[in-house]
Amino acid sequence: MYLRKEEGDWEVTANGLYVATRGYLIRRGFCCSNRCRNCPYINWHNNPHWQPLPAECIKRTRVSPKSIHGAQALLAYHEQALHQDNSPEEIARHQEMIAHYSLLLARWGHKK
Repeated sequence: MYLRKEEGDWEVTANGLYVATRGYLIRRGFCCSNRCRNCPYINWHNNPHWQPLPAECIKRTRVSPKSIHGAQALLAYHEQALHQDNSPEEIARHQEMIAHYSLLLARWGHKK
């Protein structure tokens, strides 16, 4: 399952800042394009451990132009990286991200 039942809506950083949890952002149902630390929609931080939220979990399609541009840019990045000399693991990761961003853009009603 994508949500931990005991997870709250916010986590507090060591600096005392409140950060929205991944579970909260999933329940909210859309990307606000504020580059949230735990964003389940777009890999804003290019974190190798990040896993995209399955597209079927997206309930609404209220998406800002910034989010669309971000998804298009990341799709282009993974498409370009796919054609470079990579290990089989990197190729698989780029293919997974291409499929993810393509599906997000299609669900949002935008193409590359």
